[in-house]
Amino acid sequence: MIHVARLGFVLILLCFCAIPARSSKSQPSDEAYVTLLYGDEFLLGVRVLGKSIRDTGSTKDMADGWIVELISLLANPNQVRPARFWGVYTKLKIFNMTNYKKVVYLDADTIVVKSIEDLFKCGKFCANLKHSERLNSGVMVVEPSEAVFKDMMTKVTTLPSYTGGDQGFLNSYYDGFASAHVFNPNLPEDVLKSRPVPEMERLSTLYNADVGLYMLANKVLIKRTASSE
Repeated sequence: MIHVARLGFVLILLCFCAIPARSSKSQPSDEAYVTLLYGDEFLLGVRVLGKSIRDTGSTKDMADGWIVELISLLANPNQVRPARFWGVYTKLKIFNMTNYKKVVYLDADTIVVKSIEDLFKCGKFCANLKHSERLNSGVMVVEPSEAVFKDMMTKVTTLPSYTGGDQGFLNSYYDGFASAHVFNPNLPEDVLKSRPVPEMERLSTLYNADVGLYMLANKVLIKRTASSE
């Protein structure tokens, strides 16, 4: 059941939604796809996103759909920001989802068109570059860490955000991301286990392409259905 709060005539939903990416009958899942819903206008988008993940033919357990967790708002500290960014800093809470070993975060305006489960092989933080060598926070892979989240919270009011939202903050926090190595999902398992876990890795554009690019070349794995940061 989704718990809702009504403010006047506006229906407000504030939750993390997770689809387990690995599970068994006896053990809880340690990996998940996650999205954030903080307004009713993207409720349909979240449902479509969940179905698109299931429709990729994934062998991982998604039969029960999204697991909904009601969470508190992380206020946007920026006085100068687009009005629609009022709740976007709440996205940073994925870094504190320590009940999971790895999470793949997807904005509610994305659709998965092919299997992306190789993303769970990513290092501690993965995203792709957009907008002149800046990371885009609409598709990310995160290894949750209480220490990282606490460090972010000490800097959330001091690090600048060029967007007035979470994406700008993350670009300041992960300074030097543009120089990170590109994620290679085809590395042999023994190499993945023997190498140091990368602090940051860049994702190919195939993992986060605008709908126009998808129409031009139907090869992308995730496409965006609406404008974003």
